[in-house]
Amino acid sequence: MIGASTWWTHAVTAFLVGVPALVGLGLLAATARRWAKLRALTASGRPATARVVDNQLESRSNGRTTFRPVVTFRTESGQEVTTTLPDLDGFRSHLAGTEVAVRYDPQKPSDATPAQRNSGRLVVTMVFGVLFLVFAVCAYQMISTGVDEFGDFQMP
Repeated sequence: MIGASTWWTHAVTAFLVGVPALVGLGLLAATARRWAKLRALTASGRPATARVVDNQLESRSNGRTTFRPVVTFRTESGQEVTTTLPDLDGFRSHLAGTEVAVRYDPQKPSDATPAQRNSGRLVVTMVFGVLFLVFAVCAYQMISTGVDEFGDFQMP
């Protein structure tokens, strides 16, 4: 009898509730960490004008390729910095020579972000995190009310 085995109900609960809950919490934590970093760079980062010098290519599992701009800029102290801007990656190549306004961390100049923030990705990540948590709560509710009925199921 499946219902008499408590390991089965714990395994189903862990899979249908625990995994989506952990994914949702992970997405929300990543969103909060990225938002805090972007906010700090916007508040205390130094402005600079970066120039696109290349594209970093990344192959995706669905056969598409994303392009992340490789930029170079000069800090206030005159240091030449070359870095990527992950916030601007997309499915189109970035034209070499294009200028981009950035803000960089004076302590670690390779941490740069576009001066004009695009929070669309953060919002999408947050929405997916919330959706995973809602799914986990709904699954828990369904499992907790359905375990009693499922417990009477017997194998032939």
